[in-house]
Amino acid sequence: MLKREISSINILIASAGGMIGSGWLFSPFISAQMAGSNSLVSWIIAAIFMLFVALPLCELGSMFPVSGGMSNYPTFTHGKEVGFLFAWVSWLSYVVMTPIEVQAILQYGSHFFPALIAEHSNTLKLSGVGYIAAISIMLFVVILNSYGIKMLAECNKYASIIKFALPAIAIVSLLHVSTNFGNIDIHLNDKTSWIDIFKALSTGGVAFAFTGFQNGLMLAGEVKNPQRNIPIAILGAVLIGFVLYFMLEFSFIVAMPKAYFSEGWHALHYPGDSGPLVGLALLLGLGIVATLLMIDAAFSPFGTTLVYTAATSRILYGMALNQHLPKLFLKVNRHDIPYVTLYANLLVGTLSFLPFPGWQKLVAFLSSASILSYSIGPICLLAMRKLQPQTFRPFRLSSGLIFSHIAFYVCNLMLYWCGFSVIWKLDMALLIGIAICLLSNHKSVSSNLTLLYWFLFYIAGISFFSYLGSFGGIGLLTFPMDMLCLLPFSILVLTLSQKLLNAITHQYIESGLEEIAICPIQKTG
Repeated sequence: MLKREISSINILIASAGGMIGSGWLFSPFISAQMAGSNSLVSWIIAAIFMLFVALPLCELGSMFPVSGGMSNYPTFTHGKEVGFLFAWVSWLSYVVMTPIEVQAILQYGSHFFPALIAEHSNTLKLSGVGYIAAISIMLFVVILNSYGIKMLAECNKYASIIKFALPAIAIVSLLHVSTNFGNIDIHLNDKTSWIDIFKALSTGGVAFAFTGFQNGLMLAGEVKNPQRNIPIAILGAVLIGFVLYFMLEFSFIVAMPKAYFSEGWHALHYPGDSGPLVGLALLLGLGIVATLLMIDAAFSPFGTTLVYTAATSRILYGMALNQHLPKLFLKVNRHDIPYVTLYANLLVGTLSFLPFPGWQKLVAFLSSASILSYSIGPICLLAMRKLQPQTFRPFRLSSGLIFSHIAFYVCNLMLYWCGFSVIWKLDMALLIGIAICLLSNHKSVSSNLTLLYWFLFYIAGISFFSYLGSFGGIGLLTFPMDMLCLLPFSILVLTLSQKLLNAITHQYIESGLEEIAICPIQKTG
């Protein structure tokens, strides 16, 4: 049993601070390239969507404050097979985050230590020294995580103060020297503009920037008074992150000299844009601000790495708790920290340090995996309302049926906007998970597939729409008809996801998993 030592302030900071990593260093530039000043609309839509996504998770998180958070919920409602696949997706979206943040640290650190990056490389490629530095940073983070969640939360609290302060300084400084408020030219009267807005949202780093608000769920098993603090952490993180990122995008756009996007925002390019905010600060003569941003460009990803390392280990812990993984992953050290999962993720993260072509290339894939994992919320909320209607809910979402359908629909929209080039890669990752699920289960393959049929239909349907659509597909399904077609599809999938609940619940009670499946709130306080 993990100790509940995280206070309300610390869990809010862990969730909000988890959103302020490498995303703020790149997202304003990339989304501006894709949508210009219309990217501000992308941030507004993303924030609204994330609030809808967060609401079902607030009820579930306060009802089941367990380590591993939302990666556990499908097991409670839909059985081990579906539970494993959603946990697999959550783990995929988390385990690569730490290597990406460390890559961001080393990319900016190479300005001071060029030996970290291989010479004559057109893309980010770590040298031998860089690989050693990357592994050392990850090992150091694992060691910090091993000394107790209370210590980690305190360290993260002070780290997050700096993480929020320096972007705020950048915003104020850029606005102070800005004379180009005419750069804000939002036009929403044509299809192309809306397509650019939605592309920026899903593949331009906007949705990626919100990744992390759910960290409060991953650490829920160690939060004091979780019934009150978890909803505060989730909703508060989304709102705090939106304000910071929106103002950062706004200040970036108005401060950009017109000469560097005279041929349109799609052609935006300027000296030092490999480190966009630092490069812009230098262009505007803000030397001190540029220096502070260079320092924070290493510091912010490190703080995010601390949180994600902890959260990722709890996903594996939750998977082991739900019998998806061997009991070895349940072992804790004298500080009650699941240390085996920490080192398992360290190994996977170390293997992830391959010569990828840079930070941006993995963002779309990670966004798609995160968005798919968010769909857990509305699916499990409706299921739990049916399976346990009398169970006490410290936070009860009013009009849960309506909000669940809205949340599931917006998840599918964001997933679709990622484009077919990303969706098929996500499909490959899911196929690997399905293969592992089937091979590790002693029941017949036909029985497993029966439990998974609605999920397989869901993924196949999204892939089909993506292939036919105008976001990286063949363009047969044009905008906005594609978005309209996704609405009845979302309603159908959400309905199908509720069909096998009674059979699955009976199966798990018979197999001796009643305590895990029911998980009454009284036992977690």
